[in-house]
Formats: sequence, structure tokens, C-alpha cells
Amino acid sequence: MIVLSKNASTDHSTEAIRLIMSDPQFVIPRLFPTVRRLEVSGKSFSAMAKYMFFDHEVKGNVFVSTSEIVYPFTLSHGDNLGTGRLIISLRQGELSIKLEYEGWMERFSKGLLQGWLDKFMDGLEEDLRLERIKRKL
Repeated sequence: MIVLSKNASTDHSTEAIRLIMSDPQFVIPRLFPTVRRLEVSGKSFSAMAKYMFFDHEVKGNVFVSTSEIVYPFTLSHGDNLGTGRLIISLRQGELSIKLEYEGWMERFSKGLLQGWLDKFMDGLEEDLRLERIKRKL
């Protein structure tokens, strides 16, 4: 199983972060740049992605509490399956993300996923600021 995590300090309020980070339209394409199509229905999402020669589908849900947002998901390519969880923990002034994944392409994905997580977190403070302006939060 792959387990990756990253912490970042933030100047944004916990409530604003919770509203934005519980939106798959905001999180999924930024964290997983290979996503080509994303459909959201309530707190469920379905995405089509392509990495190298592999078309694959990602399906999941979003569960929100006062201090945590959890995105359990499955990744499939034909009969090949993988499961994972994206866990976003919220504390005043701090945000942490943990990505767990097990299954298809696990052996080859750790470095790629770590790079995507690093890039996501490095630009997150500015992305949150722009999204707050857009949503008037």
C-alpha cells in the first residue's frame, strides 16, 4: 500500500477550506492532472483519466465532518482494480493531506503520486485564495 502525506500552513479559515476542499470539481483535477472528464453528482464523482497508454476510470464519494474530508475512491482499467482514500485534515492554520492507494499500478505510481501531491500542496494557498474570490467566501 502506498501512503503519502503532506502538511501546509494556511491563512484561510477552516470553514472556507472545508467548503472548497469538499468539492470534487476543485480537488480531483488539481490533484490528478491526468483527469480528462469529471462528472459530479451530489457527493459522488466519476472521472475518466489517461496516463501514458492507460485509459482508466476513477469513481468515489466525499464524506465531510468538522475536521476531516475523506474521498474514498476506486480506480479501474478493464479488470484491474485499485482502491484508495484521500484524507484532508483541517486545523486552524494548518491543512494536511494523506493519500492512500492499493492495487493496480501501485508499484509504478508512488513517485508520480508524490509529485502530484507536492505540486497540489505547493500551489494550494493561492488556489484557495482565488477560489474564495470566485465563490465570494
